Amino acid sequence: MKSGIIQSRRSRGDMKRMVSKVLAKNIEPLLAVAGKRLEKKYIAAAQNAEQAQLNVLNEIIGVAKDTEIGRRFHFETVNTHADYMRQVPVMDYEDLRPYVDRHVAGEQDVLFPGKPLIYTRTSGTTAKPKLIPISEYNFEKTIKNRGKLWLYGIAKQFPGVFEGKDFSLVSPAEDGYTADGIPFGALSGFIYKNIPEFIQRVHSIPYEVICIKDFHARAYTLLRFGVPQNVTGVFTGNPSTLVNLATKADEWKEDLIRDIADGTLRANLDIEPEIRKSITPLFEPAQKRAMQLEKIAGASERFLPKAYWPKLKVVHTWTNGNCRLVIPELKQWFEDIPILDFGYIASEITATDLVDAKNNGSRLALLSAFYEFSPEEEGDSPRTFLMAHQLEQGRKYYIYVTTYSGLYRYNMNDVIEVVDMFHQAPVFHFLYKGHGVTSIQGEKLSESQLIEAMQRTGKHTGVDYGFFVAFANAARSTYEVYVELKNTDSISDQRRFNAILEKMLCDVNIEYEAKRKTERLRPVCIIPLVEDAFVKYRAMRLAEGAFEGQLKWLHLSADPTVYDRMQKLVADPDISECRQKGA
Repeated sequence: MKSGIIQSRRSRGDMKRMVSKVLAKNIEPLLAVAGKRLEKKYIAAAQNAEQAQLNVLNEIIGVAKDTEIGRRFHFETVNTHADYMRQVPVMDYEDLRPYVDRHVAGEQDVLFPGKPLIYTRTSGTTAKPKLIPISEYNFEKTIKNRGKLWLYGIAKQFPGVFEGKDFSLVSPAEDGYTADGIPFGALSGFIYKNIPEFIQRVHSIPYEVICIKDFHARAYTLLRFGVPQNVTGVFTGNPSTLVNLATKADEWKEDLIRDIADGTLRANLDIEPEIRKSITPLFEPAQKRAMQLEKIAGASERFLPKAYWPKLKVVHTWTNGNCRLVIPELKQWFEDIPILDFGYIASEITATDLVDAKNNGSRLALLSAFYEFSPEEEGDSPRTFLMAHQLEQGRKYYIYVTTYSGLYRYNMNDVIEVVDMFHQAPVFHFLYKGHGVTSIQGEKLSESQLIEAMQRTGKHTGVDYGFFVAFANAARSTYEVYVELKNTDSISDQRRFNAILEKMLCDVNIEYEAKRKTERLRPVCIIPLVEDAFVKYRAMRLAEGAFEGQLKWLHLSADPTVYDRMQKLVADPDISECRQKGA
């Protein structure tokens, strides 16, 4: 009897795997089934964006009216957008942190009914990271549908993109757990890990590989899986990651080809034993493919993705904001392969459904959240709040979101530019972070975090400092900190200050630490200023026409004008070793 049950289970398992293989080979027609329905629904919403957005707002408010935050702001009396604006203030994460902390402690019905399904973790404006709750209702209602529509849109614009394997890079779903056992990590990893088996078969990268902690071991293993396969689509947010991996593939090509031929994985890689054990059986000797790759490697100066992935249809990654500076280098590796923008995706919200290849912009996800916008020129004291249908092509706006996961009039502190309109839905580009925050590679470093890191560094090193300004140098992928060092002029003290500041920035911002570990950011660079730097800075600004009583400055900026000003105050262009070495 027992053996019969076991045999029956094996048969069902074999049948399930066979069905998954068949479905995986027909993924594009399958995506079209749900995709066409969702696209039709989206077009209807875009044709009357005002009503579609008001319907979303009414549903969010109605669902949350009996929660702690709903009672505080009297959601039961909100009937119009004007009511909502009058009763609910614009908020940032620190305003919502007390509510999130109550969820984290195990309470339910605080920001939304029930408890979070998961939390995404990201850097905040303080040293304490943000945990962004994701409700199960939101996941089922919007996130799943967004994924179906997005994939359908990619397949529609680039036929054959899923005929082979995809090379998708995400972050781990689980970095840890809250006190009541709810995981926190990356939403991208959670989705990657939990999609249907037939879609998982399209992935060239097993989820376990993403969880390898050592950066170089993970990079090599990603390439060990990806390079020998027929990759037809590359998907990841950060283009610098792709540049790094393409560079590493060229550097490691001999080892990779040897491992591919032998069906092995380098033994000297720092891979967690349980992960190595789980992925090792997936490798098989591939002498023929190794010979092809060896021929490709010997045919040109560089080992190019276009050569080892000849059927690649698209590279889908961020191309706007600071990432645009990386695209020329990315094109050197991927040559004539189309590069499509990844859309507006943040820990708090994925605000785009369809990416428009015509202008490389993204259509606002009208059915996923409620959005408000303020003109960029109103800065951090907005007076005007517009709905999606009221935006104008060519204008720049700050964006505020109200989500099914408990964010209400949440200030994203992001500036977007409308590049087109799809019916009444704006098509837009992300431009840059707003006031007091910079982001070169997605680290979202805040001015308060920089100040705290500087204070910790001064205390730890005993080096006194005065006036300082950090410039986010996206072209060099580093932060250049212009600082007046008061009680030292020695190179050794500068080196130590530089090293400790690097450590403190990692301590106060988890995303900065992650980007440094993966080499997307270069080390911070200290540039000493002349004596009495602030006096000279003040004189410079007054000479430019600034009013003395209104003279203000930020300690953190990505404005090229700030760079030009600080360059005029550098003590000695040769003293900054990190810049000399291209750090």
